[in-house]
Amino acid sequence: MKNDTDIAVIGSGPVGALLANLLALRGVSVTVIEKRQHPYGQARAVHFDGEAMRVFQSAGLAREILEIVIVGKGMLFKDGDGKVVVDWSRDQEIGPMGWHESYRFHQPDLDAVLLAGIDRFENVFIERGVAVTSVNQTDDCVSLTLENGNVVTANYAVGCDGAQSFLRQALGISLDDMGFNERWLVADLELTRPRPDLGDYSVQYCDPDHPATYVRSTGNHRRWEMRLGNDDPDRFAESDVWQRLKQWIGPGDARLHRAAVYTFRSCIAKKWQVQRMFLAGDAAHQMPPFMGQGLCAGIRDVANLAWKLASVVGGGNPALLETYQSEREANVREFVGLTVGLGKLINQTAAGVIPEGRMQSIWPSLGPGLGSRDTVGGALVPQIVYSDGRRSDEMAGHGFYILSRGPVHSGLPEVQGADDWLNERGLFGVIIRPDGYALCGAETADELANAARIFNALTNSLPRGQVSPF
Repeated sequence: MKNDTDIAVIGSGPVGALLANLLALRGVSVTVIEKRQHPYGQARAVHFDGEAMRVFQSAGLAREILEIVIVGKGMLFKDGDGKVVVDWSRDQEIGPMGWHESYRFHQPDLDAVLLAGIDRFENVFIERGVAVTSVNQTDDCVSLTLENGNVVTANYAVGCDGAQSFLRQALGISLDDMGFNERWLVADLELTRPRPDLGDYSVQYCDPDHPATYVRSTGNHRRWEMRLGNDDPDRFAESDVWQRLKQWIGPGDARLHRAAVYTFRSCIAKKWQVQRMFLAGDAAHQMPPFMGQGLCAGIRDVANLAWKLASVVGGGNPALLETYQSEREANVREFVGLTVGLGKLINQTAAGVIPEGRMQSIWPSLGPGLGSRDTVGGALVPQIVYSDGRRSDEMAGHGFYILSRGPVHSGLPEVQGADDWLNERGLFGVIIRPDGYALCGAETADELANAARIFNALTNSLPRGQVSPF
C-alpha cells in the first residue's frame, strides 16, 4: 500500500517549516502536522548566524528573510560596574558563509516567511489544529494517529515539536543533562518612544546576584532576561515585571507584550533516530540562550537531514540516515558546552572570575559520519560570493559540488575560488556537501576527480550500517 506522504513533519515552527521547504525543493512530498490552529504570535528565538542564513538561501528564501532582519552588532559582557569584560563584536562585512555573521529578527516575522515559503509547493500539505496522539512503525512505514482519528502514513517522520516533544516522549527517549538548569524571567517589550541609549549591542550583565540580558531586536522590539532566585514565583504581575526592569526601562518607554518564566536547560537526547523516526531542533537538544545558538542548531539539524532523507526517498541507501545523529550531536555538543560556559561567566564575572578579552565565532566540525575526519572532511567550508553577487552554493544548485583552485573535470558541478582557505590547508580543492560541509579534500586535481568518481560509485552500493570510506 502506498504511503500518504514521503515525510511527515511534526511541528510547524521555524525548524519544521524550514525542513518542509528544503524537502519540497527536492521533490519530496511532505505532510506537516501542527497542533496549533494558528502560528504562535509571540517572540521566542531572536538570533541566527551566517550559517543559518546560508541554509535559508538554500531554501530559496534569502531575499524574503533579508526584509525582516537587521545585521547584529554583537554582544558585550559587562561586569557590575558597567565595564566590558568580554567583547563579542560581530563583523559588519560579509563573512565566510557568504552572509553577515549575525542577524536579529522577530520570530513571528520569520515564521510568516517560512510558512509562506511552503505555500510555493503543491507537494506539501499542512494539517493544522490537530495533535499526534500515537505513533507506530514497521519496516516499511511510519503511522501517525491524530486526535481527530485520521492516520497519516509516511516513509519517515521527523519530530520538530520542541522541548516538550511528543515524539521524543512517545519513543521513550531520555535526555543527557549537561548541568545547566536555571529559571529566568523573559520580558518582551515594544518601545513607544526612542531609546537610543539602550544601544544596538546585546548586553550580558554579569552579576552573581542579579545576572541579566538585554537583547536588541528588529524595529522597536526589545527583550530583557533576568535570572530568578529559588524563592521567586513562576508568574509575575505586570507591575512586578516593571519593578524588575526599572533600572533600564519603564512603562513610559514601552509596552509589555509578554512576560514568562522559562527554565534554561542544557540537555541532548540520547537517541535522535529510532528506525524511521527522527528528532530535530529543541526536540533533540536544548541550550541556554546566552550564545543565540538554539535556533541555529535546529537549522543545522534539518540542513543535514533534509538532503539525506531526499536521497533515500529517491532510492539512495538508507545507511546514509545513520550518519545524522553521529554528525550533528558532536557539533551541537560544542555549542552547548560553550553556551553553558557563558552562563557561568554571566553569573560569576563580577566576582573577578573571568579576565577581559574578545570572543570569536566558532565553526565546529561534524562528528563521525559520511566521509573521513582526518583532514578537512566534516569541516564547514566557506561560501564564495563573486563580484556579480552570485554565491557558490547556488551556482552549484545546492547539491554536491567541487570548490577548487582550477578545473577538475569530475562530473560534479565545479566552482573556483577560496584560494587562501584551500592553500592554508594544502589543498587543491574539496567536495562540498549540500549542507556546506566538506566531504573530503585533495591536494591535486587528479586526486579530487578520482575522489568524486569513487564517491559517485559508492553512495548507492553500501550495505546498511556502513558509510563512504572518505
